[in-house]
Amino acid sequence: MKVLLTGAAGRIGSVMCHHFVEAGFDVRAGDRTAKRDLPVRVEIVNMLDREACYRLVDGVDAIVHLANHPDQWGFDPQTVFNENVAMNENVFQAAAELGVGKIVFASSIQVIGGRRKREEGKMKPSELSYLPLDGDHPANCANAYALSKRVGEVMLEYYTKNYGMSCVALRIPGVTDATSFPRLLEETAKGPRIGGAMDEAFSYITRNDLAELAKAILLKPLEGFRIYHPSARTPGSVIPVAELIKRYFWNVPLRKPVEQMKGLVDISRIQHETGWTPREEMVPG
Repeated sequence: MKVLLTGAAGRIGSVMCHHFVEAGFDVRAGDRTAKRDLPVRVEIVNMLDREACYRLVDGVDAIVHLANHPDQWGFDPQTVFNENVAMNENVFQAAAELGVGKIVFASSIQVIGGRRKREEGKMKPSELSYLPLDGDHPANCANAYALSKRVGEVMLEYYTKNYGMSCVALRIPGVTDATSFPRLLEETAKGPRIGGAMDEAFSYITRNDLAELAKAILLKPLEGFRIYHPSARTPGSVIPVAELIKRYFWNVPLRKPVEQMKGLVDISRIQHETGWTPREEMVPG
């Protein structure tokens, strides 16, 4: 399988690139900058260049599209939104016209995250519709970056319907590495940090597990469009699940008894459809 990986020189893309090559994929890597420690050469491409995207996409079987502004910071909202949407459209339209069969798109948990932050001395009710979370949760965008990712999801649904492609959007939570688990657990012992996004439900995933999920999606004959909310099964906190719900999500309807919840995200559909299960998870000592 020939796979185009955009954003290949980034923190997530570089790990995916190694995993894909080790899996035997023929990887074409694209990014705005080069990276010397990758197993393949990076083709320098500005995804805002429509014609360049056609050249990059031509001849591949599948695309893992990571190349976007990585967050809402550093640029004005118009730039983040307009350029993310333009990059996505350039890649998706080229893929549709050139007969690419599958796209995996890096969306974000911020699509559902809303505006609720941890504030000193008080806690507002959650804006989540239910727990545990999954890929069907309604959108609740609170910034231009999140909105651009939601538009990307809608665009993929359009391309699936009109071009017969197989498309998966990943609402990626906080990304980390297993080596950071002890520090992160220590930091959460007193609860989430002030200003932290509360309705991301303490979900996280490691770069290795995210790369393995993308690989599993590429290898499975998934038809149509779907949104996945990948996550480790355990929450990124030393606080037990029942206590997390009591403290921070008291107003949110539960879709299963709290006694049956190992975490606040339900990945059972992802596991069933792809065979993937996260291997790197925080376990309080």
